[in-house]
Amino acid sequence: MSDFALFKHLEKPTVLRVYLLLEDGAKERLEAVARIIAEPYLELKFRPDELPMKIVRPGGKILLSLDTRVGTVSMYAHIDAVTSQRVLRVLAMESFSFAQEREYFRVNAPVSVVCQRVMPGSDNKPEPITAKTVNISGNGALICCDTPLKLNELYELIFYFEGQLPQKCTVRVVRVREKLRGGFEIALHYVSIEQEMRDALISFCLAQQRQSLRTKVQISDFN
Repeated sequence: MSDFALFKHLEKPTVLRVYLLLEDGAKERLEAVARIIAEPYLELKFRPDELPMKIVRPGGKILLSLDTRVGTVSMYAHIDAVTSQRVLRVLAMESFSFAQEREYFRVNAPVSVVCQRVMPGSDNKPEPITAKTVNISGNGALICCDTPLKLNELYELIFYFEGQLPQKCTVRVVRVREKLRGGFEIALHYVSIEQEMRDALISFCLAQQRQSLRTKVQISDFN
C-alpha cells in the first residue's frame, strides 16, 4: 500500500479538482469523480463531453486536488490510459498537502457576480462586467468571465447570493488565465471587506460544504 495522502480521502468515490498540465505550462481545470482501482492507480470519470480529448494523451501529467477538513491535499499523477471519452486511468506519482483555516475553506459554487474597476479621481465609470464564480472562500474567489480583468488592479465585486441582498467588497486581481475553450479564469483576493460580509461568505461556504458532503456519493455513478 502506498502512503499517498490523497488516497486516505478516497475510500468512496469522491469529487475532486483535476488540472491537465499542458506542455506550455498552462493548466486546464476540470472536475471528476475519483475512485481507487488498486493503489497507486485511480480511475477518474468526467461529465459527458467535458474531457478535452484533443489534448489528453497517455503519459500526460495531471494534478489532483481535494479540500478536506484539515486542508487541501493534492497529488501529481500520470495518465496511464484513456479508457473512454469520459474515463481516465491514472498512476499516482507524489502527493503533498497544506493546512488552511477552517473558516477559509474553498467551495465550488456558481454565484453571479458583477465586477467594476476602481478608478479613484476619474469621472469615467467603467462598464460593469458580469461573471460567475468557480469557487469561493473567506479570503478570495475564482471567477469565470468572457472579459479579462487587469492584473493587480482593484475592482468592486458584488455577490448576488440567492435570496439575499447583494454583498459588496473590494478585490485585487492576482491571476488571469485564458481558458482553452474561451473565456478567462480570474483569481481575486479581498482587500477591503466588512466583517458582516466576510461572515456571510463564510456561512455560505460552510453551507455549501455540508451540501457537497451529502451529495458527493449521489452524483457518482461508479458501480
